[in-house]
Amino acid sequence: MAIGTLRCFVIDVEDLEVGVAFWSEVTGIPQIRSSSDWTNHAYLGYEDEKTWKHEIILHRVSTAKTSDLGAVDAARRLDPGANRAHIDITVEDVDAATAQIEAIGGRLKYPPTVYPVPHAYEGARPMIDWAVMQDPFGNEFCLVRELTLPEREALAVAAEQGPAEDAHWRAVARTARHGD
Repeated sequence: MAIGTLRCFVIDVEDLEVGVAFWSEVTGIPQIRSSSDWTNHAYLGYEDEKTWKHEIILHRVSTAKTSDLGAVDAARRLDPGANRAHIDITVEDVDAATAQIEAIGGRLKYPPTVYPVPHAYEGARPMIDWAVMQDPFGNEFCLVRELTLPEREALAVAAEQGPAEDAHWRAVARTARHGD
């Protein structure tokens, strides 16, 4: 039995107008009117004449998020200034989505890779293609695409040849996906 149910996501931003434009573009969820006259919140969601349901609340904060980039452990992708919760967004193409998000003010935090990476641990079998992004305020979110069965099979065969770099694994998956 669940203790509760997910109501919505709350994202800290420093500028509501920039936050609304960015997150509405990324998710396709429109801004909706506020049920109050609060000036520290904006809402993305859906409404009609009877209902008002917010999916994302943007909360204006006065201080910027800080992160010590020198403290990032690249092997384990740990950052003491990183979010402790984030949104995963399903996309059709991680590279295309990354470029679109960068074009509207987001940043790439960790480049695309398959996960888990073959040989990362015993029995590692890649299931997703993903990248970690940041919104204009440094909040992290992931772009995720589930690998197709042909991609997973091609990666399993390629993994038998031994460890390789991320670019190799993504090229194997791309070839299997597009039949190149």
